[in-house]
Amino acid sequence: MNVESFFPGRLRVRSEMFTKPAVADRITTYIHSVHGVKNVSVNARTGSLTVVYDATVITMPMLMEAKDELERLEREGA
Repeated sequence: MNVESFFPGRLRVRSEMFTKPAVADRITTYIHSVHGVKNVSVNARTGSLTVVYDATVITMPMLMEAKDELERLEREGA
């Protein structure tokens, strides 16, 4: 998984797993449920996931924890 762009309030990552519709749907649904997330979008063609969030609610440690979890899913072949 690669972080393509980041600034407080917006994060875009790219991964092969986001090209799989079922996986992308599960991840999108989960991320939408996180308090402070404003919008989530996936581009299955490019394998990118963009999250717009409230940077006063979601902290850098929370983002790093989420990234670690997504990388674990990626390794497991989610």
